[in-house]
Amino acid sequence: MSAQDATIFLAAAIAFLIPLGGYALHLHFEAKRQAGLAAQTHEKERLQARENILENLSLLAKALEDKQVNLTEGCLRVRVFLDLLDESVHVHNSDLAVFDLVYQQTKHLATHKERSSLSSEAMAKQDEERLVIEDEFANRIQEAATKLRVFCQQQGKLTAEPLFVNAAESK
Repeated sequence: MSAQDATIFLAAAIAFLIPLGGYALHLHFEAKRQAGLAAQTHEKERLQARENILENLSLLAKALEDKQVNLTEGCLRVRVFLDLLDESVHVHNSDLAVFDLVYQQTKHLATHKERSSLSSEAMAKQDEERLVIEDEFANRIQEAATKLRVFCQQQGKLTAEPLFVNAAESK
């Protein structure tokens, strides 16, 4: 192969590689742009989900305060939303711990289809157990519902402060 042929091959290779490199660079920047957009979208969705959870918690707290919802059912629902709000960190705020206490004591009770399939005696026994728990915690639930509603209102106006504290991180 002559020097002239080598020069032609080198020029052809360079002519081929430069646009290919430019296209690769374009793809790299496009991928970075799309990753940034995906991160923005994810953050917007996370904030919207948090806002929806706070709104639902506020409505539940108001319903508990106004005695429009059964105390046990309200505590179970609040507990689920609190877990969703703080991504399942279970070290609870002391002002709201009663929701978890009631949840822990009533989570074994039958609900929905399970409840409708119970015998009337079993249902009466569970209702009696539930009422004892509700009587024991009624005042604390009302106080916690008020504090929860205030917390939700503050969170709607302020930057999110953690509802729970991770005890493992504070050591």
